[in-house]
Amino acid sequence: MTARVLSAQDALWLTMDRPNNLMVIDGILMLRGVPDWDTLLSVARERVLERFPVFTCRPIAQGRDWAWEPDPDFDIARHVQRATLPAPGEIAQLEDYVASRRSRPMDRAHPLWDVTLVDGLTLADGTPGSALVSRFHHAVADGVRLTMVMLSLCDEEDAQISARVARESTPIGPADVIGGLLSATAAIVADSVRLTGKVAAEVLRDGTRAIERGAALGSDLVRHPDRLADALDLAGVESRVTNDISTVAKLLLRGPSVETVWSGTPSTDKAIVWSPPLPLDAVKAAGRAHGATVNDVLITAVGGGLRRYLEARGDRGVDEVAWMVPVNLVPLDDNLPEDLGNFFALVMIVLPLTPADPVERLAATQRRMNHIKHSDEPVLTFGIQRGISAAPAPVAVGLTDFFANKAVGVLTNVPGPRTPITFAGVEVDQVIGFAPCSGDQPMTATIFSYADTVTLGFAVDAVLVPEPRELLEATLAELDALVGMPRG
Repeated sequence: MTARVLSAQDALWLTMDRPNNLMVIDGILMLRGVPDWDTLLSVARERVLERFPVFTCRPIAQGRDWAWEPDPDFDIARHVQRATLPAPGEIAQLEDYVASRRSRPMDRAHPLWDVTLVDGLTLADGTPGSALVSRFHHAVADGVRLTMVMLSLCDEEDAQISARVARESTPIGPADVIGGLLSATAAIVADSVRLTGKVAAEVLRDGTRAIERGAALGSDLVRHPDRLADALDLAGVESRVTNDISTVAKLLLRGPSVETVWSGTPSTDKAIVWSPPLPLDAVKAAGRAHGATVNDVLITAVGGGLRRYLEARGDRGVDEVAWMVPVNLVPLDDNLPEDLGNFFALVMIVLPLTPADPVERLAATQRRMNHIKHSDEPVLTFGIQRGISAAPAPVAVGLTDFFANKAVGVLTNVPGPRTPITFAGVEVDQVIGFAPCSGDQPMTATIFSYADTVTLGFAVDAVLVPEPRELLEATLAELDALVGMPRG
């Protein structure tokens, strides 16, 4: 494999690392037993290294670009290792172990990933177990594709059922690309010069050239975000896609994330907590009872958990909190491309924390989610992200932080395999993963379903959110309130 230039989006993730918020995706497979070490290595070689050559490559600078170059000193032993939890090996100890690695930078002289088999684990029911803990840099791929890579290591009890983890999504058509390029260019070029019809036409003819020319003005957008609205209003292109730009602009023009007890500059100390596997049928029943989706019910519980956590600390009167939610834009086939990469948009969702009544808040959450589902916001946001990623690195990082700091963090919901799976012959008991935080975001929240169960988790800054277990318990209490509501 020769050196391959990274896409602009992949390269942006590579340049966004901060000591206090690394762009690394963490994954955990908890196992009901300990797999054979040689079998584990064989599976890793056959299903990861041979299928995806990027995992044997390191990032190198090529002028203004970055490229993946085969690591001449690649050694699987550097990337696949073992560790043992001290007795009694409780799940809380595994959480601490994963958190302790969340601020550990990866060596860029070698491929940006590692997997550790952690034994000595005691599962919640007392069964001796282990965990496969993975870390992948976001420059390699987005969370959905990396989750699929991890699950490709596993085998299904029912070979007829696919272990795909991504929902179907609508392909990006030509009109969507044009609309995305328009929004991206407008976001980057936004300055005091009013866009004329001639400029708008030029943008549509050659979006890439306009993005490059306007990149130098990107830092001005950070200082004067209101100019973005003027640029979009004067673009003068009528279509369903561009009509939604005003909606996106309202989201982008939000101020920084609301000031709360967790506001501040993150530290390098991190904490992670997750729930035991929860029965998914009960959540589905609650959704049907209220005409809502499973996702609506679960993120409503997250909003209620945040409200309880804030009120317990005297931080009252917070009505809503913005989250960034990843949306996959390219349909996934059963076979992933060997280059992997990032093909998603981060869409801002403003999650209501009030009213206190969970059913009323569920209805409010559902309305907001339905609006996003029926709009072109994901494509438009992707266009803006592409525009940012085409800018020089200092400008791109500054703009990314500008948008990231409008949200408390990243909220992911991954629908995993519906039937039990095994890894190297050992049953997988639970699956959970955590996206990175960017800018000054203090937390990320995860919802992961697997084999008729669902797991909720939080990865937080341990200084800004010193009691993540209370946040998790508050969220579970809200979920209980929704699931336990009278049906009908």
